[in-house]
Amino acid sequence: MKYGLYVPNFGAFGDARLLGEMARTAEQAGWDGFFIWDHIARSWSPPVADTWVALSAIALNTIRIRFGPLVTPLPRRRPWKLARETASLDRLSDGRLILGVGTGGLGGRTVEWENFGEELDLK
Repeated sequence: MKYGLYVPNFGAFGDARLLGEMARTAEQAGWDGFFIWDHIARSWSPPVADTWVALSAIALNTIRIRFGPLVTPLPRRRPWKLARETASLDRLSDGRLILGVGTGGLGGRTVEWENFGEELDLK
């Protein structure tokens, strides 16, 4: 069995450098994984660290621990951009990225879709 941590990337943890340092500390303590959320926009208190910038900081601050977003909502991302980001990050980390994907929750569609002018068709 493997054990991982989830840390929010907003509020007190909304700094990519801090998340990278925390992942290094988790790795040194023997944890197997370090994961953060992937949302475009929510009503969290600032600061909010961009998921992919924070994951890059985590990759560069660790050598063994697996890491990634808990669930990346695919309908809210451009597939070609996400593919390039994940492939680059996986290579940067020597294959340690774990990519969790899903459709995202329906409750956030106003905040994360309508406010950015994206189509709301669930197809």
